[in-house]
Amino acid sequence: MRRAFLIAFIGFFLLGAAWALALPSNGTYDEKQHLVRAWAVWTGQWLPHDRAVDDSGIETNAFTGPRSLLPLNADCTRLGRPSYQPASCLTFTDDRSDVLQPSAAARYSPVYYALVGLPLRISPTNAGLIWARLLSALLSALLLAVAFALAGTALLRASVVLAATPMLLNLAGALNPNGLEISAAVLLYVAALRKHWPAAGVAAALLLTTRDLGPFFAASVLAVSLFVTKTWVRSRAFWLPAAGGLAFAVFWTLVASRGDAVDPGRPIAATTSGAILRDIADNRAEFWIRQIVGQFGYGETTVSLGMIGLWYLLILAVVVPALWFGPWRLRIGILAVSLASLVLLVALELYFAPKVGHFAHGRYVMPLAVGAVLLAGSTDRYATWPPSRWLVPAIVAVTIPLHLYALARVMTRFQHGINERLNPFGGTWQPPLGSVVPLLACLVGGALLAVIVTRSSVRPTPVHSTANTFSN
Repeated sequence: MRRAFLIAFIGFFLLGAAWALALPSNGTYDEKQHLVRAWAVWTGQWLPHDRAVDDSGIETNAFTGPRSLLPLNADCTRLGRPSYQPASCLTFTDDRSDVLQPSAAARYSPVYYALVGLPLRISPTNAGLIWARLLSALLSALLLAVAFALAGTALLRASVVLAATPMLLNLAGALNPNGLEISAAVLLYVAALRKHWPAAGVAAALLLTTRDLGPFFAASVLAVSLFVTKTWVRSRAFWLPAAGGLAFAVFWTLVASRGDAVDPGRPIAATTSGAILRDIADNRAEFWIRQIVGQFGYGETTVSLGMIGLWYLLILAVVVPALWFGPWRLRIGILAVSLASLVLLVALELYFAPKVGHFAHGRYVMPLAVGAVLLAGSTDRYATWPPSRWLVPAIVAVTIPLHLYALARVMTRFQHGINERLNPFGGTWQPPLGSVVPLLACLVGGALLAVIVTRSSVRPTPVHSTANTFSN
């Protein structure tokens, strides 16, 4: 069990580190906002004290921070002329004089930022950002590796690998609490399914305190897992950390209530619920489906539809037999989390679109949606189905080139330009350690996970529901 944990930890960390090393500053969703928030938490600025206008012309909350925290033109890769140009347009400075640094994440829970922000406090530069990203990737890898080790069977371990989509690893390898949130949800699902309550308690505490929807996700994940397993939690090892997390979540909600949370900082065209629903059917639903697997940058960097479809086929290769082999409780659980994820996205869009414009992202519901494949992976009859002996390792092996392709596509976008053919080498911008290191990290990380799942398939690992799982 310890060996499985260690190998999985290295594998997931390398996959996240590949993104941490490959992306330019502000190279993925809202990273500039979270970077400033991390600096602020580590300098005692837990709540904003001013307002400022960012590069995109939107006024929002602000903290005091050194000018060197961000490039002088952090949005040039997507808002410059021409738009979507390589990251060579970024201009950095060594000037550490204090200025107002805007952050739309200014009132977010400080927990994630306290965990990853120290490197930025030591070095408020792009180098500090890289180290903070690596720390973020390490924390998500730790949670995913514990889930992987607790999973025990090759099928559930493969489900953990499938839940760790390129989108999750992109977020884990950037400054964005969404990555840690999804990783904590993966661990909560697996720990609850395997009745390992200490791990479930830690995962619940993290999920409760990382982002605003954490309490909803923690309650939903726990409820569906307990429904499927027909059990109840009486362990103090779970309830003590979970209660602490809930208490902090309530405290922070009261302290940091955001009256400006739905202030877009710009005029929003009038719309109706009917128009929003039509837009969801015509455009937004496809974006949500794509993004869960991988739509990168600020949504402008897409990957092949074939790659997206193949990842979902791998998920279906786990889910469809589980629906066939599994008991009725499992079927209801899988369908419930899938439907609830869709309903939540639609509800978020209906509520926020008239106030701020397009709002909901597929990644927002991943803490709940990953349950579809994780619940399916817990099906005992499927795990003992003879074809699963070769099918499960094959599923994980196929994820390796998909991870590599997604990373190479994004590297091409930032090194050459968004419309260039796939070429993760050369270009007018290069990652800090060059192009080979991120690609090699991605390859080795994916291969390690494939190897350990294959070994699990050949020699299934017994699973214990006590706190002594790692002592075997």
